[in-house]
Amino acid sequence: MSTDRSQGTARASACRHDRACRPTRTRFVACCVFAVVCHVAAGETRAETADTGSDSKFVTGRLGVGALMDSRYSGGAGYQTFPVPLASLEFGDVAYIDYWQAGLYVLSNQAKTLGLAIIATPRLGFNSSDGPRLTGMMARKSSIETGLSLDYGSDTAGLSLGYLHDITGASEGGLVRLLGFKRVEITGHFGVEAFVGLERMDSRLANYYYGVGSNETTATRPFYQPGTATDLNAGLHFNYDFGQRSTILFGYEATRLGDSLVNSPIVERRMSNLFYLGYGWRL
Repeated sequence: MSTDRSQGTARASACRHDRACRPTRTRFVACCVFAVVCHVAAGETRAETADTGSDSKFVTGRLGVGALMDSRYSGGAGYQTFPVPLASLEFGDVAYIDYWQAGLYVLSNQAKTLGLAIIATPRLGFNSSDGPRLTGMMARKSSIETGLSLDYGSDTAGLSLGYLHDITGASEGGLVRLLGFKRVEITGHFGVEAFVGLERMDSRLANYYYGVGSNETTATRPFYQPGTATDLNAGLHFNYDFGQRSTILFGYEATRLGDSLVNSPIVERRMSNLFYLGYGWRL
């Protein structure tokens, strides 16, 4: 994410449709520590391979920190802003981190145009204080979804088909995801990656994050279970490189909730938007 990437295709996806709850401080610190470790490791790799050229570097990409503005919960009208690590990294032909998603390739063809990856991405929950329509509701836990993704393409364009399932016991649901991406180098310093995706949630996943339980009903919030649901997502990830190694990272992602999700009493609007801006380093 990422990443809504082929050995970058799956990277386009991430959790762009489930971004309601603020990340915990522990998770943020862990992400930052991991980012620093990657930066140091990349520096050591660069020093060791300076005489052999960039093609032999194991870690490549961009790593930074920034601020993210997102909906307080998926379908909510309010916004929140918080600091985040920003990473678009490849570890040879073995693994990647693309913003909100990480992947590890377990199979691929010789040309590296078709690969099977184990992927993982977070899905954020919400608390009853995140919006007026959530008052009195039980908190929905954040989760980690992981699964398999079949990726076809190259570093500049591709398609991905995957299945992910909650492994943390929050919703215990899953989804099927289809994604496509295209990378364009506008100039030698300015590039953009565009993605579009479709996700089909099963009833467990949709009911947990968008449903209203029988013990959560009020006069204005009836019992509701959306069942299976589909959402669409798309976005743009930009980079502007300058100086010896510096880069500006910024982007926009949008998610359009399906009808069964929009009809939920806790959803305030169909479209969810995410913006981020940060400074980073080219590795």
